[in-house]
Amino acid sequence: MKIGLLTLPVSENYGGILQCVALYNYLKHQGHDVVLLYKVNDAPLWKSVIKRLFSYIPFYDFKNLKSNYKKKIFHLPFVNYCISHKSANLKSTEDLSAAVKKYHLDAVVVGSDQVWRLRYINDKYYKSFFLDFVDDEVKKIAYAASFGKDYWEGKGDEAEIGRLLERFDYISVREESGIDICKNTFGVTKDVHHVLDPTMLWSKEFYMSLMPSNSFNKKISLLTYVLDEADDKKRIISACIEKREILPDNVLHLKGFGDKKRYYTVPEWLEAFSKADFIVTDSFHGVVFSIIFNKQFVAIANKDRGLDRFISLLGMFNLKDRLIFDSDFNPECFKSDIDYNNVNCKVAEQQKESLGFLKGL
Repeated sequence: MKIGLLTLPVSENYGGILQCVALYNYLKHQGHDVVLLYKVNDAPLWKSVIKRLFSYIPFYDFKNLKSNYKKKIFHLPFVNYCISHKSANLKSTEDLSAAVKKYHLDAVVVGSDQVWRLRYINDKYYKSFFLDFVDDEVKKIAYAASFGKDYWEGKGDEAEIGRLLERFDYISVREESGIDICKNTFGVTKDVHHVLDPTMLWSKEFYMSLMPSNSFNKKISLLTYVLDEADDKKRIISACIEKREILPDNVLHLKGFGDKKRYYTVPEWLEAFSKADFIVTDSFHGVVFSIIFNKQFVAIANKDRGLDRFISLLGMFNLKDRLIFDSDFNPECFKSDIDYNNVNCKVAEQQKESLGFLKGL
C-alpha cells in the first residue's frame, strides 16, 4: 500500500524523532511505500516572523526558541537519513488533502506519540490528527495514538471528534486509558486496541545499527535524562549516586544538571542508553529505551507531561515499582534489580499483538 504517516512535527525531541523513525521504517519493512506527511503548526505569519527574529538575538534565548531551532537543525541529517520520503510543510486541511491526492495514498496512519493531546496539536486544524482531511475511500488508521493524559483536554468538540473516529478503519492507542476515552468520551463503538509504542516494535539490534562506533570512552555508571530540572529531582539523583557508590566521573547527564551542557546526536543518545549501568529519567521514551536495552532504572513521575503514560507503560510489564515521586521515594529502589527474563517475555507477547495489528491492515 501507499501509506501517509502523520505524527507530531519531528524536531528536537529524541523520543518524538525515534518513534517516527521506528514506525516509518517498520511500515517500509512490511513492503509499504511510505511518505511522512509533515504537518506543522498553523501559526500566524507575524508570530512566525517574530519567533525567527528572537532566534537571532545574540546572548538571549526567549522561551528556548533559539536552542529549540538549533536542535531541530542539529537533528535534521539523522531525520533525513532515516526518513527518506517526506512531504513539504503542510499546515491546513487543504494542504493535507492535496498531499493525499498527490501521493495517491491508499491509507493514512496517524501516530504515534501524543497526537491526540490537544495541548500539543492546538491550532485551528487540530482535527487533522483525527483525519478529517481523508476521503472515505482511503483507509484511516490510528497506531499507538496517545491522549497524553487520562482525559481529553478539549471541551465541546466531543461529538464531532467521535464522528471522525467512527470513520476510522482501525484504531489503536498507546495507553490503556485511551480506550476509555475513545469509548466513554467520544462514544466510539468499534474495537479500540492497546498496543506498544512503535519504538518497541524493534529489538535493540535495530537501534545499535544506528549508533556511532564509540562516542563515550568513559564508564557510564549512572545516566540521567531529565527533561524538567528541579531540586527534588537533583535530590533523587544525589541519593542514587550515594546508594550505588558511583564516582562523579562516571555520571553522564544527557540533559540537565551537567556542568558542560551540550547537544547529543540521536545516535549518541542511543549509545549512552546502551552503555549505562543505571538510568534515572523523567522521560517516557527514556523509560522505553531503558527497557529496550534491559537497563536498571527508575522513572521519576512527570505529572505535567502526562503521568498516565508512565503508569500504563510500566504496568504493562509489571514495573510500576520503578516509578518514584519527587517528594516520596525509598532509596532502596536504587539497589533492587529488575528481572529482565520476565520483562522480555512480556515485551515479546505485546510485540506479537502489536505487530499483528499492523499486519492486519
